[in-house]
Amino acid sequence: MEDGGAAGEQRDRETLEAVRSVVFKPSISLEEKRFPRVAVYGFNRELDLIGLLDSMSSTGFQASNLGDAIDIVSQMIDWRLSHEAPADDCNEGERDPAYRNSVKCKIFLGFTSNLVSSGIRQIIRFLVQH
Repeated sequence: MEDGGAAGEQRDRETLEAVRSVVFKPSISLEEKRFPRVAVYGFNRELDLIGLLDSMSSTGFQASNLGDAIDIVSQMIDWRLSHEAPADDCNEGERDPAYRNSVKCKIFLGFTSNLVSSGIRQIIRFLVQH
């Protein structure tokens, strides 16, 4: 009986140690460049739409997804063909710097039909119009 009790206690200690080794891990550094600190927009100052949109990337999970989308669309708006090196097979007209600077990114808006009936219709109309 004594050995069974001691063996059981030993198994319990080993199990507890195994659980601790899985659960308790050393902390890792969360560099702010890779993992931005969560921060909210300061609504006590004058409302600034650009500042509000910029703050979305550090507000929280859903807002950070919106912030990522805003960053991507901003990059798309700023993009010009002149930002890319000409391909080896392009003709002289496509190599012309003025032409390359005039070519912009085409942005397409896609959405599911349930957004139209959810009250987002006017927002989509505004986005398409502007």
